[in-house]
Amino acid sequence: MKKTFILTLLTILTLGLFRPATALAEEQKLPSGTERDKIGQKIESFVKEHEKTSAGMETAVFDKDGTIYQGNFGYMNKEKRVKADDDSVFEWGSVTKLTVWISVMQLWEQGKIKLEEDIRTYLPEDLLRNLRYNKPITMLDLMNHQSGFDEATLYMRSDKSIEEILKEQQPIQSFEPGTVTAYSNYGTGLAALIVERISGQRFVDYAHEHIFQPLGMDKTAILPDLSDNSYVQKKRQEAKGYDIQGKVLRNDSYIVGLYPIGAATGTLKDLQKFAQALLARKTLFERPETWSTLYSPSLTYPGTDTARNAHGFWANEYGTTVLGHGGNTLGFSSRMILDLEHGIGYIVMTNQSTEQNYNFQMPELVFGPRKTASKETQEQFSPGYYRTLRNFNQGPLAIFKMVSGFANNWQKPSEDQRLLNNFWTIYQSKGKPHIALGVADYEKISDFDFYKDFIVLGSGGLGIIYALGLLLISLILGAYRLIFHKKQEQPDHVWKVWNILTAVGVLAFPINLFLMFVAQDSGDFSEIAQWRYVVFAGLGLFLAGCAVYPLFSKARKELGKGRLFLIVLTSLSALAIVANILYWSLYQWWVM
Repeated sequence: MKKTFILTLLTILTLGLFRPATALAEEQKLPSGTERDKIGQKIESFVKEHEKTSAGMETAVFDKDGTIYQGNFGYMNKEKRVKADDDSVFEWGSVTKLTVWISVMQLWEQGKIKLEEDIRTYLPEDLLRNLRYNKPITMLDLMNHQSGFDEATLYMRSDKSIEEILKEQQPIQSFEPGTVTAYSNYGTGLAALIVERISGQRFVDYAHEHIFQPLGMDKTAILPDLSDNSYVQKKRQEAKGYDIQGKVLRNDSYIVGLYPIGAATGTLKDLQKFAQALLARKTLFERPETWSTLYSPSLTYPGTDTARNAHGFWANEYGTTVLGHGGNTLGFSSRMILDLEHGIGYIVMTNQSTEQNYNFQMPELVFGPRKTASKETQEQFSPGYYRTLRNFNQGPLAIFKMVSGFANNWQKPSEDQRLLNNFWTIYQSKGKPHIALGVADYEKISDFDFYKDFIVLGSGGLGIIYALGLLLISLILGAYRLIFHKKQEQPDHVWKVWNILTAVGVLAFPINLFLMFVAQDSGDFSEIAQWRYVVFAGLGLFLAGCAVYPLFSKARKELGKGRLFLIVLTSLSALAIVANILYWSLYQWWVM
């Protein structure tokens, strides 16, 4: 009995001595299994591997109590050798959107917003014109990026209010709310406007008073021209933007009128203050219940209970599930990642556009390898063309999708980095396979659906080439006859005028289209001005008339085979342009 007692006592003492030590050792490790005091060495080695294609980068790993590691690397201006340091400022890009969702949840906590209420309750009556479904859009739909809106163009100037931009820029609603995930800058802008209308403050003033100032973020600006913080405005002038290869960009200035979606700029230290407050669940909300609601999944991947979004925070699957947001501007990339389970945070800021190494690969050192789809899901994968539903899906702006490369030919999940390195699921909708991937769903399309866009556009291109050649030849022949006093044997002024007018009408199409693309690239609103599409509608009617005119002209009977062949080609070129105007809905001026 005595021996048993002694053994029991020794067991208790042993557990008491060694269990805390084991638990302490685990606490000293990051979710990836890396010891906390070794993460700096691993990050620095990773940076060394990629420094040839890097510009400037700053990163921090932290818990709710303090910094585990912080490092500054490279140059804010490589040409002038301006190093990245604690005073450098970086553009947040879409990480800025988190300020909108925090603002919404603050007002929700105060009982001023209902997350499942029709957003039209909070908006001007005449604001939303292009809604095509009776099902209301809720704030949760905006948070989950499931409002159903198509992609929208960005206004790259700062002379309009949020409400003015949203009213003028309104995209088409292609999907029923709550059914399709398609990342929406416009939707986030609507949420920011709601914050303004309920709070009675401009969003910039609300963000400073309720987010930046309480957290001591005195080196962060959010207005398009950064005029709300003179320090940031001045420091931004010292920095240059670079591409993914580390080459300087000719244009790195990111001015976006709808500034709550992506204009915040500031130091790494300030972004860490924001991230650390989110991780520690402090300052920004008064009640613990608000934090619990904020971080609870508001959207899951179809067919799973895996979180995809938590009230505006995107979920990602590494060795553990993390919440956060990434951002890209013309010359900067940033990312914030929060591991709420283990209490670890990660932020990174770079002056490189669409940077991948530090924003997506390096976090694996902290959180473990990224997870992809399950084996079962991958076995269900069907190869073919997939197009992102974050797009100009219909209406007059649908032609823009041809510029961005709207479809991907996926044969094997292992052959595409997005499918290989990210979690995704497959679901069926309207008889078509869909892939839920990150911030947007992808729809499988047939080979015919893919190629017909190019066929229609290609026919228009041939028509334009023909019309240009026709005018050039007519001009050259006219000049030749004028110079050498040559007379046309059988002048037929009617057909000559018809040919020239039709060719001019055909060439007017690419000119108007080019001006539209130029406007889009410059970031003003003239690309969506109604008059552009009135012009397209007028051209369509004019060219349709030109195309059928020879059928009703008796004069064609007197023409030779050569002339008839040219007339047929001219008519076909006109019809090709009409087909493009109809196919791309370029005549729908009332939609804009």
